[in-house]
Amino acid sequence: MYFLMTVDVESFSIPLNKCDYETGKRVYEQGLPSLLDLFAKHDCECTFYFTGEMAEMFPEAVEMVRDAGHEIGCHCYDHSPQRAFDSLRYEEQGEELKRAKKVIEDVAGRTESFRAPMLRINEDTVRALEETGFKTDSSVASQ
Repeated sequence: MYFLMTVDVESFSIPLNKCDYETGKRVYEQGLPSLLDLFAKHDCECTFYFTGEMAEMFPEAVEMVRDAGHEIGCHCYDHSPQRAFDSLRYEEQGEELKRAKKVIEDVAGRTESFRAPMLRINEDTVRALEETGFKTDSSVASQ
């Protein structure tokens, strides 16, 4: 049986409605090891979409996932609601993508997959993704 499995890796706390270091630390220390063990047990490969902020705070998390054989994707730089892609101008989208891509690639190597925070994109996003070297975008969702 084949299926697609993805994981968003971020420090966004739903109860606090903001990015939070302690949330990111719990994701790194508890969530990721548990998921990696589960995926290894069932021989599953996955794409993990990291925010640049998470990769900056916990580069070891990116290394841990990469070393387990999973794909590393980009989930933009931060996940705050104020930075949703559909609310950013084209130039801002490009800046966010370049910033996140650099941070993630410094740890993981080449990154070509993207997923927008909250899956929110607009017509400018496609052009910004192409210009920054992304090959896939899994942001589309029925809403």
